[in-house]
Order: sequence, then C-alpha cells, then structure tokens
Amino acid sequence: MTSTWDYNNSYELRLEMVAEQLKYRGIVKDDILRAFTEVPRHLFIPHVPIQDSYGDHPIPIPAGQTISQPFIVALMIDYLELEVDHTVLEIGSGSGYATAILAKLCRYVDAYEVYSELIRGSQSVLKQLSINNVSFNHHSAWEQLPEGQVYDRVILWASPPRIPPHLFKSLSDGGILVAPEGKGHQHVWIYKKSGEQLTHERKDAVRFVPLVQGSATEINGSLEG
Repeated sequence: MTSTWDYNNSYELRLEMVAEQLKYRGIVKDDILRAFTEVPRHLFIPHVPIQDSYGDHPIPIPAGQTISQPFIVALMIDYLELEVDHTVLEIGSGSGYATAILAKLCRYVDAYEVYSELIRGSQSVLKQLSINNVSFNHHSAWEQLPEGQVYDRVILWASPPRIPPHLFKSLSDGGILVAPEGKGHQHVWIYKKSGEQLTHERKDAVRFVPLVQGSATEINGSLEG
C-alpha cells in the first residue's frame, strides 16, 4: 500500500513541479495538471531520493532505460488531445509513470513494454495506486498487433528511426499518434489520421532512448542472458 507519509510528503513537491515545470512552460489543461498533481512520481523511481525524483531532468531506470523529465511527458501527452472515453496504446511503458498519468486521462491504456523487469515494477506501483484501467503486455512495437485492434491514440516513449507502419493501421479514424523519431537528431512528431489520409507535423527537438528492434522475447532475453 502507498503510505500516507509518502503521499503527503511528496504533495508539495508535486505542486512545485506542476507550477514551475509544467504551467510555467505552457501546459495549461486542467486535467493534465491534475493528473500530474495526483500521481506520486517518486514511487516509480524508488532508487532516487524523493526530492530528486521530481527534478527537471530524465532519470535512469533499470534495463538501460530512462524516465523522461516531467515536462516532456506532459508535452507529449498534451499533443495527444486525450478525451475521457479514449483507448490508448502506449509503446515503451518503462517505469509506468506516464502510464499512470495516461490512465487518469482516458478510458483504458494498453501498455507495451519489452523488458519484463519494468513490467513487474510498473504493475506493482499501479496496484498500490489502485489504477485498474491498464493492461501491461510483454510486446515489442515491431511485432504485429492483434488483428483488428484499433486505438484512439498511440504514444511512443522511445525513438525509432521510422515509425513501424503497422502502428498507423492501429489508429482509428480521427486518431493521433505522438512519437519521438530519428537517430542522431530526434524530434517529436504528431501524426493524425483521417480516413485513408495521414498528416504529420514535426515539433520539438528531443532525446530519447532508441526503440530497440526485435521481438520482446529476443530483446528481453539479450538483457537477461
């Protein structure tokens, strides 16, 4: 269970994070600000001192991955234009922090992660927080999705050299995909689907870990082996 001490002692830190890192930089949607205020970020990175966990910087997590700085998480979620009845496919759920934020903002999240260690940690924290509208899947973005499965929104937290084409097929009509893309030079891209048409817009320069290629079994096996 999440202790009252943990929750209350991080509340002021969360308020400060929201005011100085999100509002100050133009994140203004009430539902997003409320979600960042509600979710205790430090629970997802317990190896970090509580004050450092709310800092304006990415933080390393197991499996050679990172948890992005709060502003980048908020910015990319803002680009999704989420509504409460949406279903979301999340690629690279990592620590589970962004997963928890997304779950506060939509109907359901399918979270895909290739590292089983990260899935176990995420599931444990979301259970503590009584967040139940998430399904974690040991799955790679490069593997095909179940036939006919579509989502209102798709978001990636790792950067591929190109977006796997089948992810666009998983978007419903009117759907939005947000992802970092590129190798040496990465930018956030917003893709919007309308019928058979797909438009895209390049946004902010970013730096994410690469979206490792291969099946989840192959990638996870290489780490554990």
